[in-house]
Amino acid sequence: MLIGKFLGIGNKVDARISIVGGSNSVIRKGYAKYLNSYLREVTGLDTSLKYYSLGGVTNLYSLIQQERYNIAAKSDIIFFEYCVNDRHAIEVDCSSLELTGKSLEGFIRKARIANPRCSIILLIFGINLASYYENHCYLSELYESIGKQYNLPVVNITRLLSQDGTVDFIKSLYNDKDHAHYTRPEGVQIVSQEIINELKRQGVIEALKTRRKTSYTLKEEPIYCDNFADLKYFDRFDSGNYFLKQPKESIYQNTVYREKNFSIYPGNALRFLLKGRLMAIYIKSDLNDGFVKIGFNGQTILTSSYSSWTNKIKPQNVINLIALPLRRFAPSEDFAPVSISICDEYLSEGTFELGFNKTIPGKKNPTKWKLSIIGIAYQGELKADLA
Repeated sequence: MLIGKFLGIGNKVDARISIVGGSNSVIRKGYAKYLNSYLREVTGLDTSLKYYSLGGVTNLYSLIQQERYNIAAKSDIIFFEYCVNDRHAIEVDCSSLELTGKSLEGFIRKARIANPRCSIILLIFGINLASYYENHCYLSELYESIGKQYNLPVVNITRLLSQDGTVDFIKSLYNDKDHAHYTRPEGVQIVSQEIINELKRQGVIEALKTRRKTSYTLKEEPIYCDNFADLKYFDRFDSGNYFLKQPKESIYQNTVYREKNFSIYPGNALRFLLKGRLMAIYIKSDLNDGFVKIGFNGQTILTSSYSSWTNKIKPQNVINLIALPLRRFAPSEDFAPVSISICDEYLSEGTFELGFNKTIPGKKNPTKWKLSIIGIAYQGELKADLA
């Protein structure tokens, strides 16, 4: 990731802050920018801010980022924000409360093992929809219960902003065309200040000011026996025989990400052997994405890698996940073949399944499709298929 622009790498700082979350936590001039500024102001400390966030993904991505970058070891505070995406994924049947809870607990346990002195703060963001205001939010309840189990500060933004008993003020912080993100700069500044106020009430600010650090020894029994804390990540596809044919290697780079990816075209496939569970495929998506076939141990998924976020008018690259394998594939107790390839025909309705924030391909000619793979998330053991 390109973080030097934001982080002041090499400078000695008093408090290292990391943001792990969805689009709210990575958008330009969003709450994270003001939160960092306000923390400096109220504590008098020099702070650094690192972004490990990505729009349009569930909290499974936090485990991938922790595994890749060992975020906790480099942080004094981690702000964790995925509720908007997790809630939506559950609503459209692309996730579940159980999977969300396992990923959240897995991240907490993974982070505490890496750095017991790193504080994790859970941020619960709402959405500006009547269905959210009028119904009980089981996702928020899940986050709060896991936070309580691990003695984490939890900041429920909607609850704090609606303490006067109405939601009119909260609604004023959104615009009519976007129910998931607060307005900029007004809305995000108010939200950031409210986070600071709550952290004061919970004693977090005072602990920062006095440089008081607590060692969060992992004494809690896990809520979920399989909580994904052992998630692994692999992206060294140029280190062995992983493709039928040589893929095209390239670097996707913007102000936040720098990701090496391996593009395959019709007739090529990524192949490896896996003993365990295939969880997700981390990809770079663009207008040339199409239908893909994912096979593992006799199980098959037909899906689309085309992101609903890809702008047809202003074509752009989008970093995202194909997380269907986590929900659809049973794990293997022995090494079994994995194959990821492009479908050779345009699939008819009812023969494929769309994952979170995916849609049908924009291009209908399969010869024009490609799949750009950045890495693989899994549990267990992975090795090249040398057959």
